[in-house]
Amino acid sequence: MIFCICLFTAGLVNTNGQETLSDFKTKQEQELERFANENKIAIEALSSEYDLYAANQVREFDQFQADVEKKWDTFESSTSKTWVDYDSDLRSRSSVNFEKGEIQIDVLVDKSAAKSEAQNLRAAQSLLEKKINKLVQQKAADKQRLLKDQMVTVDSKKVTTSNLKRFAAQSVTSNYITHKTVRAKDGQPRTKYSVTIKMVPNHLEVRAKRFKGEILKQSKRFHIDPAVAFAVMQTESYFNPNARSHVPAYGLMQLVPKSGARDAYQFVYKKDRLLKDSYLYNPANNIELGCAYLSKLRHVYFGDISDDRVAYHCTIAAYNTGPGNVSRALTGTTKLAPATEIANTKSPDQIYRILLQKLPYDETKDYLTKVTSRVDNYRAWTE
Repeated sequence: MIFCICLFTAGLVNTNGQETLSDFKTKQEQELERFANENKIAIEALSSEYDLYAANQVREFDQFQADVEKKWDTFESSTSKTWVDYDSDLRSRSSVNFEKGEIQIDVLVDKSAAKSEAQNLRAAQSLLEKKINKLVQQKAADKQRLLKDQMVTVDSKKVTTSNLKRFAAQSVTSNYITHKTVRAKDGQPRTKYSVTIKMVPNHLEVRAKRFKGEILKQSKRFHIDPAVAFAVMQTESYFNPNARSHVPAYGLMQLVPKSGARDAYQFVYKKDRLLKDSYLYNPANNIELGCAYLSKLRHVYFGDISDDRVAYHCTIAAYNTGPGNVSRALTGTTKLAPATEIANTKSPDQIYRILLQKLPYDETKDYLTKVTSRVDNYRAWTE
């Protein structure tokens, strides 16, 4: 996820409609210095505004968690890999694991001596069907169905709005349902009924191709390797546009509102603006800012590294932990110039091994390994 981003201006084309990489890098450095000088006071003011917004978000989340725990035995919330959705009455919950390609639907039925087990099961099946119907029709911020072409019926047909009712009924037959008695903080005994639905085997590819056009467009605009952008996005969110981490970071490329997203918007649109989650969940917005940050790392922070593979090893690690920690791994200090000098004396394999040995966090080491191993998976898409 991105903890600090400085972004660039959008108008970067010369009179011939083409722009050299050298021109691109020069303009980014000029914009960075100008904006910092002109907007120091405004930046500080908006930081205070964001702190108030973030505090309110925390209060709302804590209240929601408390309400859920009154009814449920466990509280589940969205992560960068999993999207969790509760109905407004908190009786139904869906959890979509975009990494594993698995969906779990849970519903609660109050225990009552006046109702038979068969009656409770029928009530649960009705709730489960409603939740499945809602989930299949759920749209992301770009108005596209979140799970389009990622589920099939028992006879291997894609789930669409026309066969959705049949799919929901198939999914909640009694032999697919599990149940157990739960007791939450309110003390009321309930039965939790659950069904698990497997997504299609190539669900990851289906989602990746949905965003292919925008990734290629923004990669070209910001002079970055699109295969790296794909690999970063897979590692950050598994192409889940509703991704949210605890930081919090939002969307496909996990942008942080207070730092990365805000800095990105400043340099792309020349305005300082507090970007809320609704803006960052939009795939086009998120891909634009994430690709631009990759470009900032590659062509500004590590722009003087001559070997492209060496530079991208540094860029990938910095996307997760920041360029200062990458420099510290190479030189013991956060200064970029000495790090560049060291990097220019090493081969890609040597830099990779040094980073894996000396980066300060295991999370970043694991991140570098995952992204690097996934780049070639997308090479054919980008050539």
